[in-house]
Amino acid sequence: MESKTFDVVIIGAGAAGLMAALEIVLTGKSVAVIEAKEKAGGRIFTFHNDDGYPVELGAEFVHGNLPITKELLKKAGIKITPVRGSIWQYKDGRLAEQEDFIDDYSDLEKKFKELSQDIPVAEFLSAHLAGAKYEELRFSLKNYVEGYYAADLNRASTFSLRNELAKSDDEQYRIEGGYLQLVNHLEQRCKENGVQFYFSQAVLQLHWKKSNVEAVTVQNSVRAKKALITVSVGVLQNGGIEFFPALPEKKLAAQNLGFGHVVKTILSFDDAFWKDKELTAGKDLTDLNFLFSMEQIPTWWTQHPKKQAILVGWLGGPRADVFDTVNKENVIQKALYSLSQIFNIDVLQLSQKLKSGQMHNWSADLHFCGAYSYEVVNGKGFMQTVLQPVDGTVYFAGEGLHHGPEIGTVEAALNSGREVAYQLIANF
Repeated sequence: MESKTFDVVIIGAGAAGLMAALEIVLTGKSVAVIEAKEKAGGRIFTFHNDDGYPVELGAEFVHGNLPITKELLKKAGIKITPVRGSIWQYKDGRLAEQEDFIDDYSDLEKKFKELSQDIPVAEFLSAHLAGAKYEELRFSLKNYVEGYYAADLNRASTFSLRNELAKSDDEQYRIEGGYLQLVNHLEQRCKENGVQFYFSQAVLQLHWKKSNVEAVTVQNSVRAKKALITVSVGVLQNGGIEFFPALPEKKLAAQNLGFGHVVKTILSFDDAFWKDKELTAGKDLTDLNFLFSMEQIPTWWTQHPKKQAILVGWLGGPRADVFDTVNKENVIQKALYSLSQIFNIDVLQLSQKLKSGQMHNWSADLHFCGAYSYEVVNGKGFMQTVLQPVDGTVYFAGEGLHHGPEIGTVEAALNSGREVAYQLIANF
């Protein structure tokens, strides 16, 4: 049992937890961080393939010119590369290039202006984009919301979609060397300033009363004056931590938040076969960036402008929740079959080109119970209920508690971690 009482115990060593730990420890407070996994990073999951190239099974892109992410990368001397390339869709047996993630945006913008109140995206599609005229727009919009947002159309906020698309001209970037470099930088700064880490220890219970908490794991018990909970919305929804006394209003509000399901597959090949015009009916996919389809694994992207022969397969939203993803080899076979349909190439031939395959089902990972958050109708109110500190003692932060276009991103986690840390410090 841990005998020392810390000023703050933080549950979760993802981006929000690390950011909060650093901000708090720099004020001279003692901080402990308890993490269920064996390492920091949360849903940042960089690994290096056999060629030593870093690929991301978790967070991958820097979505725009994000102030906190950019600030940390600059301090750490970590470089970023703009994401470039063309966008294609495979539909009705043929490949066609798209101008952007959402074609016909001018039509969509007009329809958005018809809305006087927020409604779920599914209702928006049926009520405002009905008929043959909008078939392509419905296709690309559905793919975008279920893929990019990993969202349930019946719950996702149309206002949030409208606001996000209005700023979608932002540049996208990848971090040179992988997102894990950002985690390592934050973790190192925390350790240099005295943060105590407890890894491979899932918190099962949090006992609390004013200015006194005890976080209980299977191996350990850590006491502090205040607790900051930075676990995923999925863990909150599933009651992964028991609170004594209970916090039913927090759990109910968390269950009303949007939290998306994702299965991510990474396939490394001997060659970039998608650049072969014989497989693409003469279409030039040399600079392929994203590709959308209706296959079992519907969304794909490359590492362009990097030359690596890697395709990332993405299944997001409700379809990922019911996908048979227990067996890694089964998922990789479904991924290969999806590619064989898109590029009209024999599955056996494709599997012979395959050097390695990786897969992560974020919903089946009990440490997260899903991938990342999306905005639901009236979501801000539910967030505020979870964010409200309990007796100045128990606090909550994370990417799913950040209201705005950055929800679901590392930037949202960093922002939430920093903001709640400031609030917590002010209440000492």
